[in-house]
Amino acid sequence: MNEALNTDSGADAPNMPGEGESLSPVVAAILGTAVAAAAKRGGNGDVVRGLIAGLRILRATVEEEAGYTMAAAVDNAIRTRLLADNLSRLRVSGEKPQAIPLPAPGPGASAAAAIFESAAESCLTVNAHAEDNGPLETAVFAFTAQLLQQLGGAPEWRSLAGELRRPLAVAPDPEGEEVTLH
Repeated sequence: MNEALNTDSGADAPNMPGEGESLSPVVAAILGTAVAAAAKRGGNGDVVRGLIAGLRILRATVEEEAGYTMAAAVDNAIRTRLLADNLSRLRVSGEKPQAIPLPAPGPGASAAAAIFESAAESCLTVNAHAEDNGPLETAVFAFTAQLLQQLGGAPEWRSLAGELRRPLAVAPDPEGEEVTLH
């Protein structure tokens, strides 16, 4: 997934991490803060819905900036993480794990979605200042791992993939006029 979004070498970017330093702790801090904020505003199902919204932003940005092939790489990374979780559960219990259904949106789902969409955009900003796409890869992995933790297992891939590929909501223009930038 390297080179998905970050095409600048970063030589002119201020405050770049030093040789061997990682931006992964920044991504982890962003996600940790988002989880805590969303949990205060809604239930577990709302947090799950928010995490899906954040993953949708990450995937949609990759598809917009790098194309379908790179978006498919994001899908494969998420699907692989789900498979690894299921295999781990199988190894521990000896029984095939059941897919966890995605919860219906609750009253706090909109707030959680806004929080995690903002967190995803922050992770993309961190990625733009990195030498490679490590922060993006870390964000996809961390959002997926948190989703698995919040659900208590892996959801069925097709239902999650459908949610990730759903078009992003666009706020209607309040005056009903088209806005053109010149």
